[in-house]
Amino acid sequence: MSALDDLFSGLPTHLSVEDLSAIYGVAPPTVYRWLQQGEVPAYKISGQWVILRDEVRSHMEASRRVPPDKPVATD
Repeated sequence: MSALDDLFSGLPTHLSVEDLSAIYGVAPPTVYRWLQQGEVPAYKISGQWVILRDEVRSHMEASRRVPPDKPVATD
């Protein structure tokens, strides 16, 4: 199991801003700013944010930075 699997294990399929706050270790206003700027994948429907766990996980995985001389570990 990868570190991302551990991080997202047990979370609901639809995340709240508070869930994202805990995942990223930042305050809710930062999460709201990221959502508004499109930094985190989400949908705004009738003034409410819809944040899908699997999309956030995929986004984090795709955004991973690894030094060029280090191979990426696969689990």
